[in-house]
Amino acid sequence: MATPDEQQIHLYVWPDRFLYLGPSTATSMHRNHAATWLVAEKGALRVTLGSGAQIENEVVFVPSETDFRTDVANTLIAALYWEPESASFLRATSGLDTGQARGFRCDRARANQLSKLYMVDTSLDEADRLLAGVFGLASFASEREPVNDIRVLQALAFLRADPTAYESIENLAARVHLSASRFAHVFKEQVGVPVRRYVLWLKMRAALDAALAGQSLTASAITAGFADSAHLSRTVRSLLGVAPEFLFRRRERLIIHR
Repeated sequence: MATPDEQQIHLYVWPDRFLYLGPSTATSMHRNHAATWLVAEKGALRVTLGSGAQIENEVVFVPSETDFRTDVANTLIAALYWEPESASFLRATSGLDTGQARGFRCDRARANQLSKLYMVDTSLDEADRLLAGVFGLASFASEREPVNDIRVLQALAFLRADPTAYESIENLAARVHLSASRFAHVFKEQVGVPVRRYVLWLKMRAALDAALAGQSLTASAITAGFADSAHLSRTVRSLLGVAPEFLFRRRERLIIHR
C-alpha cells in the first residue's frame, strides 16, 4: 500500500466547496473564509486555535474566519472547505452550531468509505453522499435544485466560457437585462454563492488546469486572470486553506474531479 507521501492527491471542486484528499501537512496560524472539516483516515488530528485551545479528535470542525493551525499527521486526511454563505452549506448544516470550533468522533466504518473517494471515476454527487455520512451532515446532494432561470443560465455560460472576461456585476447584469441589485439576488438564489465568489472559484479552477498542463504558477495565474502568482496564492489560501505550491510540487500525482 502506498505511504501518505506516495499516495495520489484528489481534489473535488464544486462551485461552492473544495475537498482535498492526500497527505497531511502542518500549517502556520491562519484563517480561511471557508468553514473547514478535517478528518484523518486513521487516528486523530490536532488543531490549535488562535486562543491557544487545542482540539484533538478524529474529526475537527473550524468555523469561517477562525484562526487556527494544524499539526502534521502521519496519515492521509480529507479536508473539506465550504463557502459559509452558500445555499448548500446552510441546507446541509441546518440545526447545527457552525459558529463554534469542535472535535467529534467518527464512525470508522463511515470513515473507511473515504477510500472510495480515491477512485478516479468517483463523481461529485457520489462524493457528496459519502461526505454527508462521514461528517454527519444532512444529505444535500439529492436536494440540490437545478438552475432554471434563463438569465442566470446565460450569465453562467458567459462566465464559464472565459471567467477573465468578467469585469463587474453591473456589466454582467446588463448582458441579461437586469439591474445589478436584482441580478445579484437572483444569481445567489439560483447558484448558491455571490457572483464575485463564483468568479473567483472559476478563475482558481482555470489556474489549476493551467498548472496541471505544465505551466508555471506565474503563467497559470496570468492565464486565469490573476495579477501575479502572489495574488493566486492568496486567493487559493483564502478559498482552500492550502498554498498552491503544496499541491503542484506533487502535480504528477494530482487528480481533479469536477
